[in-house]
Amino acid sequence: MMQEISPVQLQFLGAARTVTGSKTLVQTERHKILIDCGLFQGGKPEQKLNKLREFPLNPASLNAIILTHGHLDHTGFLPALVKKGFHGPIYATPPTRDITEVILYDSAHIQEEEALQKNRRRGNRSKRYKPLYNEKHVTRTMKLFKTFDDREWVSVAEELRFRFHRSGHILGAVSVELEAAGKRFIFSGDLGQRAPLILDTPAPLPEADYIIMEATYGDRLHDTTTSPYQALQDVVNSAFAKGGTLIIPSFAVERAQEIILILNNLIQEKSIPALPIYLDSPMAAEVTGLFQKHRGWHNMTEAETSGLTQDIHLVQSFEETQLVLSPDGPRTKIIIAGSGMVTGGRSLYYLKHLLGNPDNTVLLVGYQAPGTRGQLLLDGAPALEIDGDSYEVRAEVRQISVLSAHGDQADLLWWLGRFKQPPQQVFLNHGEETAMQVLKELIEETFQYPVATPERNQVYTL
Repeated sequence: MMQEISPVQLQFLGAARTVTGSKTLVQTERHKILIDCGLFQGGKPEQKLNKLREFPLNPASLNAIILTHGHLDHTGFLPALVKKGFHGPIYATPPTRDITEVILYDSAHIQEEEALQKNRRRGNRSKRYKPLYNEKHVTRTMKLFKTFDDREWVSVAEELRFRFHRSGHILGAVSVELEAAGKRFIFSGDLGQRAPLILDTPAPLPEADYIIMEATYGDRLHDTTTSPYQALQDVVNSAFAKGGTLIIPSFAVERAQEIILILNNLIQEKSIPALPIYLDSPMAAEVTGLFQKHRGWHNMTEAETSGLTQDIHLVQSFEETQLVLSPDGPRTKIIIAGSGMVTGGRSLYYLKHLLGNPDNTVLLVGYQAPGTRGQLLLDGAPALEIDGDSYEVRAEVRQISVLSAHGDQADLLWWLGRFKQPPQQVFLNHGEETAMQVLKELIEETFQYPVATPERNQVYTL
């Protein structure tokens, strides 16, 4: 272990006993570094945490921000800090930089549209809603990025350096190894499964004094009895037999590309009928192009990578969205649309028209946070509220978890078990309280490591 030189403070500003709003502050005597800078997502209580007054320090006092990957819950607060004075470097891998750009511009656009709609409903009232940030703040944010590949040491300051290690979660995702004031930290970021479908296995990591580890699936195991190919094949064939439409609300990054890859392969091997596939997510279309740009960051073949855009219908405009459900078009089809937790995006338009028909199928293909429409569907809600109206749920709702970008309980224990020396402390974040508690007890029982489950804003002096 490295020799201790001076105290370091660790403060958990987000993703503390929850799975959203990832932000961890590392403070030495002279420097402040933020690991990830995400938006809180979910219902109104979570969204209120995105108010700038909730951020406990002057953004201009931060020396740097290091990103583990490009998801909104790890990057979406960046423009808000830039708006309020942050001007330091933002470190990321090249794919993470590009994914973040797509996601932040989309986030700004959505916020501006929501503010416009709220102000229209309020009429001439004096109080006007303002977005947390807009596109000009995103543009300023992107100018601060500095990109580095994995395993390359990067010096931030005299007593601070870091390097990235691939984590198998999404394109460009990494764990961060940080040396600060004589101590070594490992921030897992979000960890993928031991054998991701289109990415590399999470890299083995060296020893560490402190490990900050995600716990999303700390209390559950993925279904390993069925392959993702078999699971999706069963759902598609069932939907085809009913003669209805299969709507797949999907995350734009990784999940949409995995689904398209599997569908294309299943069609080629004639395991499912050659149904028309519509990708109705401008963000997913942009991210798909990044898979073609950053070929060294995934393991798809040239043909598979090209097939992500050649073998499907890319829906660009809302006018095209309306045509997808035209009575003149094919009744049985597959629609992939954002968003993965059914919190927004064009999936809402489709669900308004498809939920009421039992011939149709809604397939959820990832984690559904509490309070989201996706979780309500899983819980068997009889109706779903969309844009202020209630829609009866008569369509079949199914879920497959084998495509999860997050490792399950066994994967997390496997990742931790590859450290050669015991850490002084493990901190669990990015997990609901039940998942954290189960994983905490397992780690203590299996490895005899001390484990903490920090609350939001809790500070540890190390």
